[in-house]
Amino acid sequence: MSDTLFADISEWQPPIDDSYSYEWLSIRSNDGTYRDRNFGHNWDRARSWLDSGRLQGLIVYCVYRPNWRDALDTHIDLQGENRPDVVSMVDVESWGGQITGDHSETINGLVWAISDWRGPHIHGRPRRVIGYLNPHDAPIWTRRPPIGFVIPSYGSPPSFPAGTEDLGAQMIAHQYTNGEGYGNGLPEGYGTVRCDMNAANGYDPHQLRTATGIEQPARSPAR
Repeated sequence: MSDTLFADISEWQPPIDDSYSYEWLSIRSNDGTYRDRNFGHNWDRARSWLDSGRLQGLIVYCVYRPNWRDALDTHIDLQGENRPDVVSMVDVESWGGQITGDHSETINGLVWAISDWRGPHIHGRPRRVIGYLNPHDAPIWTRRPPIGFVIPSYGSPPSFPAGTEDLGAQMIAHQYTNGEGYGNGLPEGYGTVRCDMNAANGYDPHQLRTATGIEQPARSPAR
């Protein structure tokens, strides 16, 4: 079984085009209340690929800022619909010291609010919401809900950062490069585009659907 590879793109890359060949994709919707300039194009193209089966899943990510309720409204407004094959990702970073201290309460508020929009919780876990967290920024988000995480680590194996209260949080993908040569033989992007690339270690494209909550895992029968 091969790991699922997917790119992470925003307005810093060209709008997505048919040179994209992976079965998953991650696109930015907003940074706080700032709306990604390429989102409309990327969203429309990705939806058509989901409809045709070219994509197995789509991650739409929202960059956390302390005005999280406004960021939530922006994230929802840009999508306009709650597709069952789309996952939200909360991107938590310090941005060079712009965000300091423990923001667990407000970040978790954003996670659960997105989950409430996505639909009923899955066995007590947020529905179709994952996180992005650099181990160096772990003090910003020490108490984490039971969701999957994308962990960046360029040129070395990733390590899920310990938290004070992880409650079932786990790494589901490794962001292994920013497109600048850290892939050690793995792709640095798609076509001629160089960008952040991720490997969902141990998950094929369909298994990643289950890991991100697009498809619910079967429950063990009651004894």
